[in-house]
Amino acid sequence: MKAVILTLGMYAVSTIAEAENLEVTAYFKNDSVNGFQLSDAYETHNMGLHISDGEYYAMLDLGIVSPDMYKYRNRFREANRSFGELITLEFGQTVSQTNELFIYGRIRASGEFGIDEMQDFAHKVLSLQPVNEVNDLVRMPDNVWYGIGGVYGLQSKDYLPLNADVTVEAFLGTDTAYTKIDASRTVKYNVFDFNYGAGVNLVGYDQVVSADPLNAEVRKIIPYAHLGLEFQGSGYKIYVSEVVSLPTIKADNDIYAVLNAGVTLEF
Repeated sequence: MKAVILTLGMYAVSTIAEAENLEVTAYFKNDSVNGFQLSDAYETHNMGLHISDGEYYAMLDLGIVSPDMYKYRNRFREANRSFGELITLEFGQTVSQTNELFIYGRIRASGEFGIDEMQDFAHKVLSLQPVNEVNDLVRMPDNVWYGIGGVYGLQSKDYLPLNADVTVEAFLGTDTAYTKIDASRTVKYNVFDFNYGAGVNLVGYDQVVSADPLNAEVRKIIPYAHLGLEFQGSGYKIYVSEVVSLPTIKADNDIYAVLNAGVTLEF
């Protein structure tokens, strides 16, 4: 299955790469180095590649979800969720640029992909303790999930006395089902754009959060806020943003902050 997902990912990327007006974005997401605290609800590490020609896009994401490495940092720790390595492939198409409507399909797999080895290497570089041996005790089983989703964008001033960009996203899959509503504003300056906003994620179920062997209980309503900066250069964009929310685990009420950064190259 790993080979199938990687093959599909390479095919989608190569197909879009033949088009004109490409945007290629390399990004990472991390909650350990987030500007608020060393670590919070549990560690989330993601890195990936997003390629778009304006009509179609493909995204390949490598991720790790694990128990709170800061709170449970000794060998007597009690994990609050299962550990997992995830590979996600997403492929989407714009249906209407006027209404900012697009749909997408997603396939996600959990297994042993070597992503945890990269995490351990980073821990060695930063002189942190290795975690793989402990994480293997609560590793989630191999699985494959799939689903479809859509995003619809609108201007709130058409419906509400606010001047904000509103997006509604819905996803239905074998791994999770959710509806996310987000409102944001962008303030443009000479060399960068500043954006901020808030939203809520309504979760029906999430098989990744509640995966064996620990079966953490999923939080159904997750409010969040976000802010970010985007720098526009000649043929490239750099963005940095922070998302602060409640955790996806119902039993944990600590702040959950994730740093998101990336660079986009325009061809």
